[in-house]
Amino acid sequence: MPICQNLRFTASVPKDTEFERPPGALLMRRLSRELSAAGWSTDEMDNWRDSGWSLTCRRGSADLEALLSWVERGYWMLQISPTRAPGFVGRLLGAAPSATSADVHQLALAVHRSLSTLQYLGSPQWRWDGFPDEKHSTPEPQPA
Repeated sequence: MPICQNLRFTASVPKDTEFERPPGALLMRRLSRELSAAGWSTDEMDNWRDSGWSLTCRRGSADLEALLSWVERGYWMLQISPTRAPGFVGRLLGAAPSATSADVHQLALAVHRSLSTLQYLGSPQWRWDGFPDEKHSTPEPQPA
């Protein structure tokens, strides 16, 4: 089962007035508002290991996380995944991920629309479970 959707994109994001580092606070804050308006419940964004921003998103029984980080030369990476994904032993003992592949795809579609609405979605490259490069990606999120 595919676990995460990864997005590589370009965007010119103004500096945030509250947080200078890591980059992307303004983008994540605006994305959170857009996702809330689209029916997702979002928690307050969190500084993710001083390298980006994380945002927990919920709808129904799905519990997901979106991680945003600036990569280089104007490129950003965003990953959408279940907040909990048990390993082999956990699955043997009956544990399940906090979201299905279909839930990940639904949030990816909402993120794609939101970033497009905010005009922060240049050259989008989506890929399941891997780095989205020119050869192995699609311009819109695809179902698993």
